[in-house]
Amino acid sequence: MNLAVRRFLLFFFSIATLASCDDPTDIGIDLQDENQIGTDFTDTITINTGTVLLSDSILSFKVAPAQVGYIADPVLGTLKATTYTEVALGGTSVTFGENPQVDSMVLTLDYSHIYGNKSLPLTVNVFRLTEGFQEKASYFTNTTLAKEQAPLASTTLIPLLLEKKKQFDVDSTAAKRLIKIKLPQSLISEFVAQSGKDPLKSQESFEAFFKGLAIASEGDPSNLLALNLAADSSKIVMHYRNGADKKKHTFRFTQSSLVSYFTNFEGSRAGTVVADLKQSNDFIPASQTGNESFVQNNTQLITKLTLPYLQKFKEAAGAVIINRAELIVPVKAASTTAFTAPPQLVVYQTNSSNQVLKDASGNAIAVQQNGIGQVDGNSFPAALVYDSKRNRYALNITAYFQAMLLDKKPNTGLLLAPATVVATQSGAYSILPENRPYRAIISNTDNNKVQLVVYYSKLN
Repeated sequence: MNLAVRRFLLFFFSIATLASCDDPTDIGIDLQDENQIGTDFTDTITINTGTVLLSDSILSFKVAPAQVGYIADPVLGTLKATTYTEVALGGTSVTFGENPQVDSMVLTLDYSHIYGNKSLPLTVNVFRLTEGFQEKASYFTNTTLAKEQAPLASTTLIPLLLEKKKQFDVDSTAAKRLIKIKLPQSLISEFVAQSGKDPLKSQESFEAFFKGLAIASEGDPSNLLALNLAADSSKIVMHYRNGADKKKHTFRFTQSSLVSYFTNFEGSRAGTVVADLKQSNDFIPASQTGNESFVQNNTQLITKLTLPYLQKFKEAAGAVIINRAELIVPVKAASTTAFTAPPQLVVYQTNSSNQVLKDASGNAIAVQQNGIGQVDGNSFPAALVYDSKRNRYALNITAYFQAMLLDKKPNTGLLLAPATVVATQSGAYSILPENRPYRAIISNTDNNKVQLVVYYSKLN
């Protein structure tokens, strides 16, 4: 069988495979015969980048860690975090006995990460909620609940951790420091007055009486803390006496499955290069922002990639088999010193209006793991993992790129968004929101550009 016939048959069966299963992962290195089919290489396919303000809300309900603080990003502006949380009663039919004498009521909060400038003080205010959580409501990073205008109490601290591993992102095992806030006598008196009464009989009746807390910050931007609400040391403890007997009652947070919480994030981009991103799906090309684009957690800033000259590549290359296509996304040098890049990014399909495309079930369509899931499936989303040594993200998108060349996937762009891909018990994978305040500056300069590195075999 001569070379021309071999090439024709290989191309024919490749098209048939894609038509039958819509999974180009079967076409690639395994079919390559280096003695008969030459392998070509390119890394010059133009990729344009830009920044999009995503319209979709980011789920925040019971997403850990809860956070509080206020930071200033010199590139992307300020970010303020406020935690809204219910409080667990810590029992049923709670009573403090006859004529209790309360010594103190103290809120303590365990924290494990510091983001921002650790040398600056952070002021933390605690407000009483006037609006409670609703059982069927959804809570996102832009959700708020009504609270009293004046705080119950506040404290100012310079956050500390036991070990210094990174300046702005410290491993959670290194921490054992607490925020401590002494709550006022007025609140103590309210709680004591309800001893043995309906408001302290059950969690439901307690939430009607005491709807929860807003934990917020004020003052100048300094730092932001990741709170461990599930920690044993995150609690409200009331110390009191019945006669000579010293007693205490503990109100906790997420150790009760009935307790709800979420973190609200408020960003301001005034005076930054992306200040014009104001409406949902607004887009600024990287050519207007120093050939840089941005990904920032909790503010819905994400990066869009487009391949404007893909058709020219198709015409020049002709019929090809993609042996490997790797997307390389560099992060600007030295940009992670102050703010760490997201550990993972997820790649979503988009359209010309910068919207995330969704399947019939309303799920965002993500690029799938190469060689595992169906290219048109949604059970095996791929993750771009940050390589801190090379200062970049990389992802094998061989199957997806082959599908684009065969018009099985649209060439309308891809969106890079922060998220975490985790395995499920069923063996598939799911995408979880990532709410830690990471950000990445994606470089697309002449010397450090986004690339698609492609190895391919011509069929004619």
